[in-house]
Amino acid sequence: MASLEQYLALLVNFAVLATVARLLTPGEIGEAVTGLAIAVVAFSTREFVTAEFLIQRHAIDREAVGTSLTLQVLCSATVALGLGLASGLVAGFYGTPDLSFFLLLAAVAGFAEAVAQPVIAILRRNMSFGALAVIRTAVSLVNGLTTILLAALGFGAISFAWGLLAGAMMLAGLSVALSPVPARTFLRPGLSRWREVLIFGSFKGAALVVERIQETVPQLILGRLTSMTAVALYNRSNALCGVPDRIIMSAFYSMAFPALANSIREGYDIEKTYLRVLAYLSVLYWPAAIMVCLLAPQIVRIVLGHQWEDAIPVVRLLGLSAVFWAPAIVTGPLLLALGQNRDAFLASLISRVFAASVLCAASLHGVIAMALSQFIALPVQTAVGFFFVHRHVRFSLRALVATFVPSAIVTAFALAGPLTLLVLNEQPRSDLLSFATAAVLAAIGWLAGLHLAHHPFLTEIQIATRLGRSRIERLRRLLAAGA
Repeated sequence: MASLEQYLALLVNFAVLATVARLLTPGEIGEAVTGLAIAVVAFSTREFVTAEFLIQRHAIDREAVGTSLTLQVLCSATVALGLGLASGLVAGFYGTPDLSFFLLLAAVAGFAEAVAQPVIAILRRNMSFGALAVIRTAVSLVNGLTTILLAALGFGAISFAWGLLAGAMMLAGLSVALSPVPARTFLRPGLSRWREVLIFGSFKGAALVVERIQETVPQLILGRLTSMTAVALYNRSNALCGVPDRIIMSAFYSMAFPALANSIREGYDIEKTYLRVLAYLSVLYWPAAIMVCLLAPQIVRIVLGHQWEDAIPVVRLLGLSAVFWAPAIVTGPLLLALGQNRDAFLASLISRVFAASVLCAASLHGVIAMALSQFIALPVQTAVGFFFVHRHVRFSLRALVATFVPSAIVTAFALAGPLTLLVLNEQPRSDLLSFATAAVLAAIGWLAGLHLAHHPFLTEIQIATRLGRSRIERLRRLLAAGA
């Protein structure tokens, strides 16, 4: 269900990405990206009072839920007020008057989301990914449709802000409607558990703020020193390279913290669990990331259109560098599940500060330099993650290498077909046909590689195949009985 939610959100966001790229200019998209980045950094500070402390508790009660909601509302209101007051100064700094109203709408949207945070945390604690899928898919649809409609009507960059506000209102309404606890329980204000919230959120909040700064500040510098068009090129390239991340990593991240926390409570062998997660993520993510690099021209022209061809080299570099990202995503959820909030914060702080420094320095030299800098930033982030995890999960270097070797073999088999196709057909007549053919060849090679390398993920495919056969057989019997 967590994967289904991510796939539906990906489809909606993909449609918005492709449609808006043809309705707005790169400059307008760059302005929207800048406004959204500022709002994201501002509202990331409410993670200091994150509702996720409810996930780690052995039991939740009315006081804990009420405290979480109260602190979320107070913090969101403070951030929204500050963002609104600073909106004029920010617009003047970038020389874009429309950015002021954009930030005002983003501030209202961020405040509206506050009521949903405790409910989302409780649903994640209960692993109710079906309800989460309904909520987030509806939010994505409302956000995306509003943005596309207003962009088609000529609203420009502000379309994104109105879409953000519409999605936030939908999130608040559905969270109250689908809450697993009565509304009178979590809508009752209180501060009795504020110390517990701050102890849990202090490290997580600081880590998230650093993460958001690392993701957004280089783009903000790029927009100030070069142009909004450069921001749009880098951001849209990142979005295209983020498709494998959205398909594979985001689904994992949605369930990683509660699932790992549950595994630890149940007494499972955490070392085996950690290494198996790395094996699964790498065998899925590595082929997909390198495929984005290989098929960058086709992907850019299909999704964004021919007017965005300047993004092709950026997509190639970002796609290839992304292979270093797979192990790093496990670090945070695992350390939080182990109760090592301080180490999770330190791992994020060290890696993110280093990455932000590299990206900010590279942003002074343009978009290509920023893409190249990822070949420095991402390996360091992965190495830092391994170091902190090893302090609590005593895996050996040999075991780590043995985990990744089968995934590397599978990746080589998956890429063999697409590489041959590109060599034999340097100038394809149809981008869509070329992409589809390469994807089919990659899937065939990937499955062959799983069998030849005896990869542990093959077990999951066999389980899914048996489950599918049993469901088909059950459906056949039902249809026969009905006939």
